[in-house]
Amino acid sequence: MLYAFSDFTHRDTNEEIREHQLNGLNPNELIEDRFKQDDYRIMVVASKFQTGFNEPLLAGMFLDKPVMDKNAVQTLSRLNRCYEGKSKVIVIDFTNNTANILKAFNKCRQGTPYQATEPDQQKVIVLYQGIIDQGLFTDNDADNFIELLKQGQDAVIQTEVNRCRQRFLFRFESLDERKTYVYELAKLVKAFNFLSSFYSYDEAIEQFVLFAEFIQPQLIKQGSESELMKEISKVKLIKANVSYKGITENQPGNIKEPRKGNGGNRTPAPVVKTSVQTTIDEIRDKYPISDEEALIIRQVCEEIQADETILLTIQRNKERMRYLQDVYKQEIRSSIEQSYTELGHDEELYKDEYVDDGAIFDMMAHSVLNFGLGQMTQ
Repeated sequence: MLYAFSDFTHRDTNEEIREHQLNGLNPNELIEDRFKQDDYRIMVVASKFQTGFNEPLLAGMFLDKPVMDKNAVQTLSRLNRCYEGKSKVIVIDFTNNTANILKAFNKCRQGTPYQATEPDQQKVIVLYQGIIDQGLFTDNDADNFIELLKQGQDAVIQTEVNRCRQRFLFRFESLDERKTYVYELAKLVKAFNFLSSFYSYDEAIEQFVLFAEFIQPQLIKQGSESELMKEISKVKLIKANVSYKGITENQPGNIKEPRKGNGGNRTPAPVVKTSVQTTIDEIRDKYPISDEEALIIRQVCEEIQADETILLTIQRNKERMRYLQDVYKQEIRSSIEQSYTELGHDEELYKDEYVDDGAIFDMMAHSVLNFGLGQMTQ
């Protein structure tokens, strides 16, 4: 354990209390550098690193002092740094309450629709019972599947997955019914993962959630096929022939030199600047979205546009427009979908108007990409 503080004089003993001496640091060694070593997992702080401390390794915080307004946002945001293998963060707060913390964040994040609420213990139970009542999968299915997972035989597990999928497809004929059921499973998993931090649930529910978490993404295969690809797939090459037509040589003066940019690279294609509001207007022209949906679209787009990693990647690949359009835009879309999940709007991930090719998520990703390219032309 490390103790981070500014050196001070003990008020009773007049002893000089020094951070380097207490933690056994080497001369000129910073405590944040020592913290990165594998031997140290916990750092105790007062207010030294409450702001301005950029440490991606931080994943948990025990808070036992009052924080208000901007100070609350700055303190909790110490955890908001990306690091490989770090997917979740947690705050255990002994002093503040949910309403005051959200109130502080609402002052800094304009337009956020969220209000403080107490966790509902019954939400998991209601979701679980609703799925069980449909009779497709039961507790026995979950128990048997968990046993197969413990055995670790991939072939047997996949056979069971296929059996479950066939039952699922036979039970629900329409795509909308299938999406609704899969969405219910996803809601149950998400609710349990959150609420189990506060409440205890029966072992049967826990087993079923493990089963649902594994089986849910495999019931409906991801991905969609555009109309163009459907038509192309029907084309069959019957015969091909190559005919010799002779040789043509370029004559001097006929070859055009490629346009050069900085460093001799090709000049990138002109960027059509766009704004979040323009994107929302284009989406409204195509889809009947609500004001709340428009608010979420704006919030997510602005958050992704502020991501320095995404903007830096766009800048570094500004000469590779084909890569940005064909490859990296899909990664931007994945970030957008992840943001919707984190905001509790999983239902959009199962709506055609969001996930289809050229639909809302693609339009948002296109807006973010153009924003990043536009930043470099200013």
